[in-house]
Amino acid sequence: MSISQTRMNLKVENLGLDPDIFAKILELYQDNHYARLTGIKIVAIGQGKFIAEMVVDKNNSNVIGTLHGGATATLIDVCMGMACFTKGVTVVTGNINISYLSPGRASNKIIAVGQVIRSGKTTFFAEASLEDEKGQIIAKGTGTFFRKGNLLSE
Repeated sequence: MSISQTRMNLKVENLGLDPDIFAKILELYQDNHYARLTGIKIVAIGQGKFIAEMVVDKNNSNVIGTLHGGATATLIDVCMGMACFTKGVTVVTGNINISYLSPGRASNKIIAVGQVIRSGKTTFFAEASLEDEKGQIIAKGTGTFFRKGNLLSE
């Protein structure tokens, strides 16, 4: 287990991603204060794929106790953007679209899968899906991301 995994107490599965890219993503994620604030935990990383989870609690729910739309959007954005990072680049979000399909209920674990669906020299397109532990689809999203730089040289 790497130092960054130990600091966040992560057990992240590498789904065949280049070890240097895998380690760099974990390092960047570890140093991201916003990631810690949101409670998003990485589950697995593969080529063009990023899987994370979040538990619906008082810190990310709305006034009626379900997963807040902003927390849903954050989880979708993080998973799609980090899926782009697996291509060896850093990106910034250009646009995201989200369809909210059902509420994430209190104490439920939300599993999010982000995937790159097309990558170019400067523009990446990705999608993400959020489900609860029972397989109920919470939300789906798509996004456009713009290349900022090279992951391993930043």
